[in-house]
Amino acid sequence: RWIFDQSHIFPKDRPLARPEDGKALPDGRLVVADERYGLVLIEGDSSHRPFGRFAEAGYVHMPPDPAGGVQAVFLEHDSGHLLVGDIYSGKIYRVDTRTEETRLIYDHPFGVNSVYRDRNGTIWFTQSTNNSEDRGKEDLWAAVNLPVPTGAVFKLPGSGDEFSEKAEEVVTNLYFANGIMFDRTETYLYLSESMMDRVLRFRVDVETGSVSDREVYQNVYVPDNLAIDRDNNLWIVSFVGNKVMVVDNICHTVHTGFQATSISHSAFMEEWVSRSHLGQPRNEALTQEAFNPLPHFLTGLFFSPHFDTVYFTGLGNAILKYAMPKGP
Repeated sequence: RWIFDQSHIFPKDRPLARPEDGKALPDGRLVVADERYGLVLIEGDSSHRPFGRFAEAGYVHMPPDPAGGVQAVFLEHDSGHLLVGDIYSGKIYRVDTRTEETRLIYDHPFGVNSVYRDRNGTIWFTQSTNNSEDRGKEDLWAAVNLPVPTGAVFKLPGSGDEFSEKAEEVVTNLYFANGIMFDRTETYLYLSESMMDRVLRFRVDVETGSVSDREVYQNVYVPDNLAIDRDNNLWIVSFVGNKVMVVDNICHTVHTGFQATSISHSAFMEEWVSRSHLGQPRNEALTQEAFNPLPHFLTGLFFSPHFDTVYFTGLGNAILKYAMPKGP
């Protein structure tokens, strides 16, 4: 189990703005979400710069209105393009990893939280709640404060650079749909239903786009983004738990991969759980002490190309970097 200390903060100068998600390019460079620019590229020497041409594609970040909400980052299987979702505006962008050309490919009526594209070209994404662009941030956090069943999973058929005009809703009535991930064989779809403290699993057929056999796969406090490692194990980030859980692919046992604890975080967890069970508003508990000792709340993770490093993302101004354990 990894623990937190300041040496794992990356980059050291903390140059990022809400890096909720990210991916490693095949050459080892990192691309992470950044609400100011859309994406930021981090080189091997830790230097960094904006990545992509989001302003040309219509992306605007002028808080408080409008505030950019770039969040989801997915690297397509051929590594040629990144998909980027905005949780406030509902826009999905596609970025060429070589030329950085950035194109708006879909404009969903409500915010887009997490994105995945299967090998057949279909894009799957989550809608956390009915937060339209004019009230994207306010309505998103209202659905955290007092949960409502307005979350959903959508699929957007596509092939190459072409996509359908309208996405189809395939899973409905979710309490804050969050991270979405497929296993390495694309047989199962995993989904974080954050405000129900659970990760759901569905059987999928990517040839037909069918989704079936819903089950509760794991119970985790406010699961956020998900990732699959080289052994097909599921990694789950607990937003309020300051921890990352790893689920064994074979026996489904759960291990704590990372955890950061403090007296103030323990007090926050006690208050959060109490408010959740009693149906009380929860956002008041989300103070600056809640995520101590971390730079901010954890939201996601991603691996280096050869799975020798794992990076934890979050709402702060940096990510965390850890070497993966060596073994057979």
